[in-house]
Order: sequence, then C-alpha cells, then structure tokens
Amino acid sequence: MTLREASDATGVQLSTIRNWARKGRVPTALEESGDGTHRMVSLEGVRARARQLGHPVIESRPKPTPPLAAASPPIVEEEQATPPPGTMLVPIEAWDKMLHQLGNLHEAGQQLAEARERAARAETEATFLRERLAEMRAAPSQEPDTTAPVQDEVPVAAEPEPATAAKMPRFSAYLWRMAVSGRNRK
Repeated sequence: MTLREASDATGVQLSTIRNWARKGRVPTALEESGDGTHRMVSLEGVRARARQLGHPVIESRPKPTPPLAAASPPIVEEEQATPPPGTMLVPIEAWDKMLHQLGNLHEAGQQLAEARERAARAETEATFLRERLAEMRAAPSQEPDTTAPVQDEVPVAAEPEPATAAKMPRFSAYLWRMAVSGRNRK
C-alpha cells in the first residue's frame, strides 16, 4: 500500500513512515503508474517497526482500495452534495470570473485614490497661485511711469520715500512653500 494508506491504517505519521522507508527500516517497493512513481510499503512491516519503537498502532485492517492506475473519481453521496446551510455551490468558471472582477475593482479603487490625491494637490496649488496673484495685484507697481512727459530740467533732490515693509504672504501660502520644500529635501 502507499505511504499515506499505511499512515491512515496504522496511525503513524506519514513523515515517519517515509523516513523509515528511505532508510530501509521497513520493506518498500517502487511502483510505476500513470501519475508517476509511488513508494509502496508493507503494512505488517510498518506495524512491526512501530511496535518495536513503542509507537501506538491501530490494529484494524484498512479498507481495500483499487490500484492507483485504475483509480476512479470518488462517488459523491447525496448527503455530501448538499452544501451546509448559508452556503451554495458555484461553478468554478463563475468563481474565477468573480475573482477576476474583484481584482479589477480593487485596481480601480487604487486608481481612484491616486486621482483624488492628485486632485487635492492640484487644488492646493491653485489656491496658492490665486493668493499669490491677489498679492501681486494688491502690491504697488514698481515699474517707472512711462506715460509722463520727459522734462529737460534736472529734478530737485527730493526727500527719499520711507521704506515699506514687505507684505507677508498668507499662512496657507507659507504652508504650501513648506510642504514643497520639505518634499524636495526628501
């Protein structure tokens, strides 16, 4: 029988039986089938080795199973065909299609979040530029007046104008500049 069948029949772990078989502690044989090569073990050899090492052993005989090459799909009993309450059976194609759609929905949600972030940044920049434009329009013009007629006389030295304090930008413009300069430092 196969290693798994021997494990089920004796109660000894599959990995333990596999190690015994590899080390030659139990009689084994390799059998070719359509699925590949399978290691077969003697049930009595596994039970004898387990008793020798003091492992608890199940003594009942296993159910006979058909050979691996002639294995047919298991017959589903009527009780197993009905799903538990609150569940339902879904064809695998429909399940795969739904998972694909969920993946697309997740990707669309990520793209929407990125677009909202870009829109928020653009709105902040637009607000800053509007404030800056309003400040520039409110500031007195520093350009010379070119519409006044040119006089040949030398003007009398006038008293210098008092220096005006630079207008402080609004707080949001300050925050915007700090955010931009902080991003550049990173």
